[in-house]
Parts: sequence; structure tokens; C-alpha cells
Amino acid sequence: MWKLTLPSYCLTANRLACHTPSTAAQTTLSCSGQRRSCGHCRPSHFRSPFSSSAQTTGRAASGTRNSQGATAGRGGVAFASYAGQPLGAGLEGSSSPRICILGGGFGGLYTAVRLESLMWPHSRRPQITLIDQNEQFVFKPLLYELINGGATPEEVAPMFADLLAPMNSTSFVQGSVHSVHSDNSTNGAHSSNTSGGTITLADGQRLQYDWLVLALGSSTSFFGIPGVKDLALPFNDFKDAMKVLRRVEDIETRLAGEPAGVVVVGAGYAGVELASTVAERLGRRAAVQLVSAGGDILEGMPPGQVKAARSMLQDLRVTIVTNAMVSSISEDQQQSSSAEASTSYSPASRPAKQQVHVKLPGNIKNTIPADMVLWTAGSSPASHAARKLDLPFETNQKGALLTDRNLRVLKQQRVFALGDVAGSEIEAETANIPPTAQVAFQQADYVAWNLWSAINSRPLLPFKYQHLGDMMSLGRVNGAVTLPLPVSQQLASGLQSGPLSSLLGAAGISLQPDATGKGLTLQGPLAGFVRRAAYLYRQPTDQHKLRVGRDWLQQAAEEAQRMLSGSRPN
Repeated sequence: MWKLTLPSYCLTANRLACHTPSTAAQTTLSCSGQRRSCGHCRPSHFRSPFSSSAQTTGRAASGTRNSQGATAGRGGVAFASYAGQPLGAGLEGSSSPRICILGGGFGGLYTAVRLESLMWPHSRRPQITLIDQNEQFVFKPLLYELINGGATPEEVAPMFADLLAPMNSTSFVQGSVHSVHSDNSTNGAHSSNTSGGTITLADGQRLQYDWLVLALGSSTSFFGIPGVKDLALPFNDFKDAMKVLRRVEDIETRLAGEPAGVVVVGAGYAGVELASTVAERLGRRAAVQLVSAGGDILEGMPPGQVKAARSMLQDLRVTIVTNAMVSSISEDQQQSSSAEASTSYSPASRPAKQQVHVKLPGNIKNTIPADMVLWTAGSSPASHAARKLDLPFETNQKGALLTDRNLRVLKQQRVFALGDVAGSEIEAETANIPPTAQVAFQQADYVAWNLWSAINSRPLLPFKYQHLGDMMSLGRVNGAVTLPLPVSQQLASGLQSGPLSSLLGAAGISLQPDATGKGLTLQGPLAGFVRRAAYLYRQPTDQHKLRVGRDWLQQAAEEAQRMLSGSRPN
């Protein structure tokens, strides 16, 4: 599931300025040295450091080696080839601030992109190093498109080398973090250190930083339930999605017979989207069941989306099992024994059946047979799993790093955290902030701004989350999008019973206000188009946006031709 967001300029030039304190801190310094103040808070206009004209386009020759001993890839993207010695994250001998970003997901990559687009004083443009254990960025909301053929692997998971090619201030290092040593821990007191610390990677490489950004993302949580980690397929990253795709393709190649059993555990956004995607692709070749621990799907979500999802799942013949707690998952021993005795059995193409054991109300136990179990029941901050690592930062009970209102890690003057790994020191402030891409997008703007402010001795801005809507996929073409627009119950009732009801329904528009009185829901192909358009806008770079947009336009034309001819997609 992905949260709808507005253009980034609304979150920078205007929105960030409006949250600047009403004192002299309201002013900022433009490249020309003139002081400008926020146009919303004061009469004059505010000039944001975020500017597309500030993006650099210079490119180094492919294969050249910089002064760090790193080999520059395409477009001057540096790839580290260190020999274990501590090296700066910027150019050797340079006085430019060195910013290291751990994690190349939405929070980390988009922070780097924002930092590149800022207007920096000439001597203070930082050298940015992005560190991730994978060589690909994953646009997670599009993982479902891998299953239904709506997007290619290159569109969903582009290489960091390609994305960072136009940026000559950002380098990429592939590796896993072993430890972080901070030279700037305040322990409650102000630190005068001008350096940040050192990062040690699992292979022994060490990188020095002046400023550190932690954006490690999340990992799948199995809650210690027996059999889940070994037998269920998670759906959290690109590798997970490709494994699911291979299993779906295996089911498609089976001989005609009894439909394969597919069980999706977890009825939040991820579970509903995955169940609808798999059910649509497999059709009558599979019987899909969606298991929810609660009394309904999408509990606590906008009523318009719940209604749209239920309708689509019903059309796709997905069975919803509610109030079912998974107690364990095991292999079907009888089926496994028969398979071992069969000389024609191929484990690669015919995985053993599983049994999903659930507890129902009244202490009733039930077993659901399955050929494939998909696990979307939960995730936890990656920093929680990384507690065994040597990270000198405080965490809350969920494993998220404790930060102040400015997203700066507590007791660390030069360390920021965002996304799934960030948790405010005041629990009430993060209770209503969902672990979604929209939050990471917004926090990336703030972290980039606050890094710029800290380096240039300007006031930092407290993060203010603005919920801008909810989006979900309900198949290859369909979707559901809820916008938080005020809708009175009287207006909603009048339109539903009036002559416009059938017209709005045909257009895929419904008014379903929630407890706060908000809720305009788009559904069907209209919502699917809006969702795709929002994802296209949110691609990390203009170059990738053009590539994806071109492919999607061609795909849309082919889809329209198929719909007109009445044929099904391949």
C-alpha cells in the first residue's frame, strides 16, 4: 500500500516555510545572500533552497578512479573499492561536508536526491555517500505489478548506478553495515566535535562521515510463529516478489485439475493487494483465501476503500477468513511422503503442500491446506533486527531509533533518522504516523532541509506529517484511492439516493466519510489510473520517470486494445 502525496514543491517551498518559527528564524539565506521570509507567514516571498535548477548534470568519464580509490561508474557515480582503511565519504583533502546515508529505500534515496537539488554555498556543497546492501532501488508499491505483468523488473527495481548517474555529488557503496562509531555523541551535553564518526561495513571497509542519515527501512516480522519463516513466502522486497512470481508461474504450468490452494496471511493493505493480484492472474487455477486476525479486512482504514476492496475480492472469488490467528505452519506429511515415493515428482516444480493452522473464536482450531502461503502479517524496523550490531543509538520498544521533533537522533548532534526506523521520543507524536512511503517522502524533504540548515548554521524544522490520502492496487487495471476531502454525511446520503448516484458509480466515485468526516473514494480503472500517475510522478529521477512513462504509455495502449477486443492479458 502506498500513500498519495502532493508535489514535492508543496512540501518544501511553502509547507516547510510555514513551520518556521515566527522569530528571526523565519528567514533563510538564498544563494545571492539576500534574506527572504515565508510568503505565508510574512508579506514577502520565501525562496526555497530546493530548486530544480540547482541539480548538477556534469558527468565523469566512465571507469575513472577518484581520489578515494573508488571507481567511478556511469555518469560519475562512484563505487567503492576500498582496502579496509578509513576513508572519507567525500573527496580526499576536500573541506566539503561528508554525508553518509545508510539505506537506499524511499527515505535514503530521496534524501540524497533532495540534497543534490539544494542550492548550496560554493564551499559547502556536500559529498554524499549512499550505502545499501543491494545494488537496486526498489519502488515497493509497484511490487504487485511484477506479479500481474504491469511493470518490468527494471521499472520496479532500477540500478542505483542508473539513478545516480546524473548526480556528481553522490557516490554509491554496496555493502552491509557492521557497526557505527560516533564521535559526536552529546550524552546530554553540547559537543564541539566537528566530525561525525566512522562506519564499518561487514567486509571491513570503513567510511568516515561528518553527518549521518539512518534510513534502514523495515524487515518482515514472523513473530516467532513455528514454520512461518521456513514455509511462508514474505512479500517485502524485490527478491521476495520474484520468488512469489516464480511460484505463481509454476501454478500456471500445472496440468488441469484441482485448483491450487493459495493462502494470504494478513488482511491489511499488502494482504488485500497481493490477494487480488494473485487471484486475478491465476483465475480458476487457484482458490485464494485471505486470512485476517481481526473481524474485517483493512481495519481502521477509510470505509470507501474497505467497500471497494470487499467488492473486488468477491468478484475475484477470494474467500475471506476473519478472526483467525495463525498458530503454526507445517508441511503436509502425507503429501510429502507420496511425493518422495513418486519418481515423476519434481520438488522444483511441485513444492510440498503446507498446512496453515489457525485458532478461531471459541478456541476452535482449524487447518487450511495450501500449495502456497504468502505472509504479509507484519514488519518491524530494520534497526530492531540490527540490535545485534554495534549501533550506538537509543531505540524504543519497537526497535525504532529515538529522534527529536527535527528527526535528529537523541544525543547525536550529527545523526538523523527517517522512515520505518525513526521513532519520536514522544510516543504520542508517532502513534498516528503509518510506516508508508508517503511518510518517507515527506521526511526525506525535512531531513535534507535540516542537513542544509545545520551545515549552514540555520534553524532546524520540526517534522509535521500531512496525511494526503490512501492508494491501493486491486488488480492489473483496478484500484482504490481515498482522498481526505471533507464530505458531510448529509451530502453523501443525498448523492447516493439522488439521480447522480448511478452516474458517480459508473465513473468510480463514491462518498464514504469516515469518523473525521473525510472520504472521497475513487475506485475501478479511474483509481488505477490515478495510482499509476502518482507513482510515475514520484519516480526518483527525471530520466527514470521518462523511461517508465514511455513504457507505461505503450502498455496502456496495448491494454486498451485488449479490452476493446475482449481478449485477456497474457
